Amino acid sequence: MLLALMACTPGGGSYRSAVPEPLADTAGSHGSSSEENYTPYEEAEDDKVVESDPMAPRVLLNEVVAHNESTWPGEDGLWPDWIEIYNASEEAIVLSDLSLRDRSDLPWVGGEGVLEPGGRLVVAADDTVAPGTLHAPFALDSTDERLVLSVAGRVSDRLALGSLPTDVGFARFPDGGDWAPTASSTPGAANVESAAGSLDRSDLVFQLDDLLAFDIRLSADAISALRANRRTYVDGALTVPEGDWGAVDVRLKAYVGSSRTIDQKCAFKIDLNDHHGREWHGLGKLTLNSMVQDNTYVHEWAAYELFRAMGVPSPRVGYARIAVNASDFGLYLVIESVDEDFLERWYADPTGNLYEGAYGVDLYDSHIASFDFKGGSGVTDRSDLQELVDILDDGATEANYARLKTVMDMDEFLANMAVEALTMHWDGYSTANNYRLYKDPRSGLFQIIPWGTDQTFISAYFNPWTGRGRLFQWCLSVGSCSVRYDEILLDTTYTMEALELGDGITSLEAKLRDDINTDPRREFSVETHDAYLAYTVSNMATYPQTVRDQLSAR
Repeated sequence: MLLALMACTPGGGSYRSAVPEPLADTAGSHGSSSEENYTPYEEAEDDKVVESDPMAPRVLLNEVVAHNESTWPGEDGLWPDWIEIYNASEEAIVLSDLSLRDRSDLPWVGGEGVLEPGGRLVVAADDTVAPGTLHAPFALDSTDERLVLSVAGRVSDRLALGSLPTDVGFARFPDGGDWAPTASSTPGAANVESAAGSLDRSDLVFQLDDLLAFDIRLSADAISALRANRRTYVDGALTVPEGDWGAVDVRLKAYVGSSRTIDQKCAFKIDLNDHHGREWHGLGKLTLNSMVQDNTYVHEWAAYELFRAMGVPSPRVGYARIAVNASDFGLYLVIESVDEDFLERWYADPTGNLYEGAYGVDLYDSHIASFDFKGGSGVTDRSDLQELVDILDDGATEANYARLKTVMDMDEFLANMAVEALTMHWDGYSTANNYRLYKDPRSGLFQIIPWGTDQTFISAYFNPWTGRGRLFQWCLSVGSCSVRYDEILLDTTYTMEALELGDGITSLEAKLRDDINTDPRREFSVETHDAYLAYTVSNMATYPQTVRDQLSAR
């Protein structure tokens, strides 16, 4: 749900607020919402209208989050809802003169001390009766709230909130300025000059401008357990950029080539909400890739950019510096887990069956039981996979291709294969490794979701037509399917050039350079990194034309 935009003019006027219209059906879409969906909301006639007193000092409500899960831990680590007060006047305000009331009319009254001009005060709205502290005796209503701020009995500001999504608040931009919704909260710190960016709280994680920082805390027993069984979750704790998240479950990630022990640069899976029932910026899990098989540190970002540009549901990425018990483990990729949160971003109905195919598992009758069922509310007997396999078993004919298109989104699948070809992704469905299949309940079609793109852009172990995945080779045996693949492959070559991925990774690598140089667990030299980066940029520039030449020769 989008955040409702409200506005109130400092120094006078009554409540004004807004609530959003329902989102349109966005099946197959992705990305974040904007303020374009806001429509005016008229208050009920019996709502109490509270006027600001023009004689009151200009002390303002400056930022409010009414359903906080991950924006501010509070002084006690309980992650309360919160209200920031800003002194926009030129006089120091005695805190005991401040009072704040919500719709229930319960008062919070400030304690000892003063709020200097330009000062900020963050009050935890945690329903705690503790006079003279920064804890309000009310919690905020995330669907309909009214706040009134007074100084020495004079109303200095007021705010009416419509429906507020989790971790999305209202703030004045800049401090003391106009109200706007934001997912980039700054409790106790200055607001930026103007509201900008996405209202999708997970976009704060999957971005490239700021390096995140996490400290995973593990006991000696937990470390011993991970040494004994890397795939089993152990109890741990986590510090996130905002503060102490508390208890989490931790295991090591990756198979075979990128598998590392806890004493090396290992990858991690972290379950964030098992102990708390809340999500960190909309995420229930963290997947932290160690990039030990990506000498460039940027392959996964570039590959998924192209997948998404071709309409293939694909993870987003960000970067973080990881520590374990305060010991620096180096630079990591934060990659979006393919889970319920991911499905909600891409599909209007995220309740379909999700399967993982890994390490040689392909669409054969004998492999159906080997697909890892990752969840869903549909059939659980794998009959949906069986239907797909049965069509392939019936033979590569035009008639069966028509049947296939009633259970598999073939254009999406062929776009995936075309991107695998252009990115030289030898560890995806082209070799029956590292992919997911999702059965979209709305369309009734399976779609493929890529994974494991760390070793892309380096060597074309096969040409665009020799990937051995069964469904792909089946398609190439059917005339109209093969022709369609060539059409999508050609389109992908131009899309890749238009994205200017070489420039993108050059810019991204420059941002990461200091952290690459200082990564204490990096397994290759900086000289090797530079060579692989240059080779990647060269391949990005030349390979699209190479594939077009191959298409012309067919």
